[in-house]
Amino acid sequence: MCHGEQGDGKGLMGAALVPPPRNFTCGAMMKDIPDGQLSWIIKNSSPGTGMMPFAGLPDEQVWQLVQYIRSVAK
Repeated sequence: MCHGEQGDGKGLMGAALVPPPRNFTCGAMMKDIPDGQLSWIIKNSSPGTGMMPFAGLPDEQVWQLVQYIRSVAK
């Protein structure tokens, strides 16, 4: 809902967030973010953004999300 169907940060709920949701399709930006940091953000949130924590997600699902995020980067 926030990052959009394409992962480009243009989801319906993301339009009202400041700063806007991260654009996962931007390979230049995403290449500098380690997988462990993405995992931590998913579980704990990202201070100063609208990213909410998903602490209840099993670790296996978190790592599946990290793999998906990597798959949409260009």
